[in-house]
Amino acid sequence: MNRKWKNILIILGTAGVVYISFYYLLPLVVPFVFAFVFAKITQPVVQKLHKCCHINEKIGSLLIIILFLGAIGSFFFYIGYICIGQLADLLKNAPSHMGACIRLCERTCGRVDNLLGLRAGDTYVWVENSLSDMDVQISQVYLPKLTGCIPKMLVTLGQWGAGFIVFIMATLLISFDRESSLRYRGLMPFIRRLKTTGLAYLKAQGIIIFIVAAVCVAGLLLIKSPYAILIGITIGIVDAFPIFGSGSILIPWAIIELIQKDMFHGAVLITLYVVTLLLREILEPRLMGKEMGLKPLYILMSVYVGIKLFGLGGILLGPIGLTILKTVAETKIKV
Repeated sequence: MNRKWKNILIILGTAGVVYISFYYLLPLVVPFVFAFVFAKITQPVVQKLHKCCHINEKIGSLLIIILFLGAIGSFFFYIGYICIGQLADLLKNAPSHMGACIRLCERTCGRVDNLLGLRAGDTYVWVENSLSDMDVQISQVYLPKLTGCIPKMLVTLGQWGAGFIVFIMATLLISFDRESSLRYRGLMPFIRRLKTTGLAYLKAQGIIIFIVAAVCVAGLLLIKSPYAILIGITIGIVDAFPIFGSGSILIPWAIIELIQKDMFHGAVLITLYVVTLLLREILEPRLMGKEMGLKPLYILMSVYVGIKLFGLGGILLGPIGLTILKTVAETKIKV
């Protein structure tokens, strides 16, 4: 068989294996994958601790894992505690915010009536009727569906809790097993390359989300928003979605502030949008394209295909699948 066609068949076969693995196998082994990655990350620290303090490696692994998980858990618990508090305040003040939105809508609709030469109140009546239809849809369609999903959500939370326990146990077992090695040495170049590119993508996305969220929190604190941390983190996460981006939150918010003639708040929000857009445009090619060896266009295409195939998880799985295909194409695997 022609070498070119052989390579094409290998790539197509790899793509099929990647799809089947991500769709069917990955949900079953997620805790073990995270445990393996976490154990390998902490392994150099454990070895340094063993050399410097002469602590048994198993005891050192246990201490480092407890410290790492404790530090990460404490950080997320603190941020989550603040976000939950701000969310509770937001829900508590929802009636006043709703009243402000209604008054803003009335003023805006009045301006639209004057602009289009309509009778006073026509636009607001149309908006009110549309919102009434929406209320009916929410009460009769969406709320029953949401209520029906609560048992499934509880089951999912229980599964996550069990998965977390398995993750901790697997991490300890992998850390304790220092003699394990790959059976097929020919896979080592492939594993090393995949490890480098996959971790590069995850690290790049984490850095970008963290920086965008930090910038948004700082900007919202500047305008003294009582929900700065909650909204800033939300914007940082939403910004990672190619379809939405930070503009889906910041631009409508800025328009509302400008309509209310709050030029300072509107200018800050528009500036935040421009800054977050520039940050992603600058950091994404440098962190992802440079370390992964992939062009930004290919990464965007892989994210889009990943979302189509795997839903929101495709944001991560798409580029990781692309790195697997690229690694197979560039590495000769001898099993």
